[in-house]
Amino acid sequence: MSLKEQLTDDMKAAMRAREKERLGVIRLALSAIKQREVDNRIELDDAAVLAVLDKMVKQRRESIRQYTDGGRTDLADQEQSEI
Repeated sequence: MSLKEQLTDDMKAAMRAREKERLGVIRLALSAIKQREVDNRIELDDAAVLAVLDKMVKQRRESIRQYTDGGRTDLADQEQSEI
């Protein structure tokens, strides 16, 4: 089973369990993967999917640092929950 298929299955499970935060994060990840596929006109393999997810985590960590430096711990906590 590919990572995209696993994410799709996890999304369905989160929908059934009514887990809003988890569902939002999975949808965000799938959206980023789909955007990369559309931009490059290819289907991503597992390595490319991991690269997209890694980039998203790096962006969240940078946002956390900036929010913490700016005194916005509420936004930093939200970004942390997405990781």
